[in-house]
Amino acid sequence: MWKKIFNLKFWLPILLLGMGAGISMTLLKSKPTARKKPNFQRGKLVEVIEAEFSNPQIEVRSNGRVRPGKKVVLSARIGGEVIWISDKLSEGSVFKKGDPLLSIGIRQSQSRLKAPFDGVVQMKNVDLGQYVNPGTQLATILGSDFAEVVIDLPMSRLDWLPKQFPKELPANSTKKVTGQSTTKNQYQIPAFITLAGISSASAWPAVVKRQLLELTPRGMMVQLIAEVRDPFQLKIPLGQNDKEIAGNGAIEIKKKGTFKGEIREKAENFKIPLFIGSFVDVKIPGRQLADVVRIPAKALRDRDTVWVVVNKELQIRNVKIAHIDLDNVYLSGGVKIGEKIIISPIKGASKGLKVRVFGDKKIDAEKITKGRGKKKDRSKGNWKKHTK
Repeated sequence: MWKKIFNLKFWLPILLLGMGAGISMTLLKSKPTARKKPNFQRGKLVEVIEAEFSNPQIEVRSNGRVRPGKKVVLSARIGGEVIWISDKLSEGSVFKKGDPLLSIGIRQSQSRLKAPFDGVVQMKNVDLGQYVNPGTQLATILGSDFAEVVIDLPMSRLDWLPKQFPKELPANSTKKVTGQSTTKNQYQIPAFITLAGISSASAWPAVVKRQLLELTPRGMMVQLIAEVRDPFQLKIPLGQNDKEIAGNGAIEIKKKGTFKGEIREKAENFKIPLFIGSFVDVKIPGRQLADVVRIPAKALRDRDTVWVVVNKELQIRNVKIAHIDLDNVYLSGGVKIGEKIIISPIKGASKGLKVRVFGDKKIDAEKITKGRGKKKDRSKGNWKKHTK
């Protein structure tokens, strides 16, 4: 028994197990502790704008259709044979006031029909040698001095228009002006007309003159009438350079790689006619807003709320809306000047959500670049920040 106890082979496995356990305990005690990296990415990163007052002039946008300002059907006053027709009495041809258009022969004499105003021929109903009776329709002509644009406007937007009346008349005046009385449905509001689907290079200034006192059968829209002067571009004087441009059908004419200043300027102003019956887009400068906060349309949430950053948290704020257009929303209440309004989308946004403002200097200073600004202190077995 004692011989077995003092036998080395008996104690060797026990000694090896003990030494292994001791080494393991020593390694575990000397294990370096890992330092937790500060979480500098806490909170959703958002873009904001700072609320500030402004006094913008709103823009009323709508659409309309062009119709002639003057349209007359020429009829024969007496019966007879058409013995002469002017070249200007052709569909699409232009004529001046007083130009002779056709002659009707009556018993070895003739009656000549003259143009009552400047215009263009829309339709010709008579041919040379034709016998006409009194009242026979000879042609339909359109005035070229101005065209009218019928603009459809929802009733809710009518108060967006500035209340402008002719400067020479008070708002309640009933004085006759060119055969019409000027009342509260008369305006002098500038507008901007562009052909729908055509580049903005083809544009015309217009003036909203009046509103019709009957709503449209469909949609119950108010109709405004605007006037556009020289819609067919007939009164622009044609110089030699203009004739060259019009004759060649070119918008720009090059000479040795550059444009002549005069030709270039006139070429840039070259416009296509404002065709009768065409659909147009309309922009009307509206009334002035006072002390409102403008935000992009995407920053409005659930129709009447915005997200505001307060103490690095998202707060939901009900707002009062003064005006909405295609791009912007104008707030007249609900936010304070200097507050930061969130304009970026946030998935799962809720009140109290932690947020970080994009571009904030404090946040930017907290960013740590991996592999830079650190070195290992071997003597202490831990990490130190390297500062210059």
